[in-house]
Parts: sequence; structure tokens; C-alpha cells
Amino acid sequence: MSTQRPRPTITWWDRTRIRTIPAVMLVAVLTSVAACGGGSDSARPDQVTSTTRLLEAAVATDPTTPDGVAVVALREIYSWNPVTEEPGDSLQRARTWLGPSMIRMLDGSADESDTPKPSLQWADWAKAKAHVTAFTFASGDTAPPSPDPAVAQYKIGIEQTVVYPSGRTEPLPPSTVIATVVQTTRGWRLDAFR
Repeated sequence: MSTQRPRPTITWWDRTRIRTIPAVMLVAVLTSVAACGGGSDSARPDQVTSTTRLLEAAVATDPTTPDGVAVVALREIYSWNPVTEEPGDSLQRARTWLGPSMIRMLDGSADESDTPKPSLQWADWAKAKAHVTAFTFASGDTAPPSPDPAVAQYKIGIEQTVVYPSGRTEPLPPSTVIATVVQTTRGWRLDAFR
């Protein structure tokens, strides 16, 4: 006497899941392999380039446009030379791109806590004779329109790289700031960032 177990009933949803899960897993594996450079020709870890760095090949920023001013000013502010500069000197270098609020801060009429703080590694970089370069770019995200046409905000990405005299480079963690630019008699100027 043979006892057969009843066959389980597979619903439409179960069939869909059974077909979908392996496909999703395969896509995840292929994406991971591609992201890691799955072939033997892949770049060494010290040669890996971030996605945003690929933007460096794009058309140069127009410093007469509101977002262009933000990009240029923040590139200057986040590029540091600890060997010859003190923390905060980069703001003075960027002065030509700054609006009235930032100028007041530089001239001392704002609280010292408003000044952007450089890395705690400043002294180590100075001792090693290293400098920090900044690559800045405007995000594709658009801010809500300002009720004042003389004020605009942009999301600006910042990537900094420490460059040592030997040629060795060390990327710092990327960051993003919200830049506020204002229309002045000298054109658009960076007036705040956070």
C-alpha cells in the first residue's frame, strides 16, 4: 500500500517569487562584480576613481553663473596649503567670490564659530609638506525657487585629496554643502554655505 503525499499547491504569487528571486540575486551579483572591476584588468585600489571625479572631464565651470560662482568659491575655500597658510586663509583667497555676509564674517563682525573649520590633521600635513586640493561640482538636484530672484541655493559636492611631495595621494571623505549665492553689483557671489 503506497501512500502518496499530496502535491503542494503553488499559487500565482509563489510562482512569481520563485522566478523573481534568482533573477534579482543574479543582477545583484553582476552589479557587485562590475562595481568591483570583476576582470583581471581591473584598476588597483590606489587607482580607483570616484564617479564624481569623472565630471572633471566636463566643460569648465562658468564663474559668471550663480552655480558656477558657488563651485569656484568653494573650490578655493576647500583647497588648503598647510605649509604656508593658517586655517582660514583659504577664505581670504576666495574673497573675490564672496558676498556681503561672508565678507562681514571675514572682517570680524561675525562670530568666530561661523568660520569653516579645517581638518584636525592640518599640523600633520604641514609637517609632511602636503597640500589639499579640492574638486567641487554642482549637484543636479535643484533647490526650490527662491521668492527673491537675487538669491539662489545649490547643493555643491566637495572631494578633497591630500597630495604629498612624493606624489602619493590620499582622498578625504567627500562632503556636500548647501551654498547660498546672492546677486551683487559685482555679479553673483557666495554668501553662505552649510
